[in-house]
Amino acid sequence: MISTLRKTAALLVGLFVFSGSLVGGVDVANATTDAHQVAMLGCLSQRLVRPSTYSLGCGSGTYVITNAHWVNWGNDGARGTGNYVVNTCSPTCAADNNVSYSASFVVRNIKATANGPVYKVITIRYLHAGKYTKISWALPPFPT
Repeated sequence: MISTLRKTAALLVGLFVFSGSLVGGVDVANATTDAHQVAMLGCLSQRLVRPSTYSLGCGSGTYVITNAHWVNWGNDGARGTGNYVVNTCSPTCAADNNVSYSASFVVRNIKATANGPVYKVITIRYLHAGKYTKISWALPPFPT
C-alpha cells in the first residue's frame, strides 16, 4: 500500500514538474523572433518580450510572476508590476499551497548572446508581513 502511494505521489510530482516546465513561464504570445530586441529567456531558452507570466523556478512552479504589466522595456532595463506567487511547499510542494503578493519588478543587466540581447537579473519588491521585501533572481542563461 505504501509503495503504491509513493509511486502515485512520484507520478503526480513528475507531472506537476513536467507541466510546470512546459507551461509555467512559457507565454507563447510573448515570444519574439526579433534578435535585436532585449528579451528575458524562459526556462526552455525561448526569448520572451514583456511576458505576462514568467516562471522563476524553472520547472518547479514554486516562484512565478503572473499578471505582469510592463511600463518600460528596452536597453535601459524594464519595469513592471504584477503578482509574485510563491508556493509555500507546506506541507509539500506538490500540495500547491500558493501565496500571491502584489509586486513591482525591475529587470536589468543585459548580456549579449548569439540569439540577441537578454536581461540577466530581475529584482522583485513586494509587501510581506507589513514590510517591503526585495529579492533578486539571476535569469537564464545562468552563469557557468
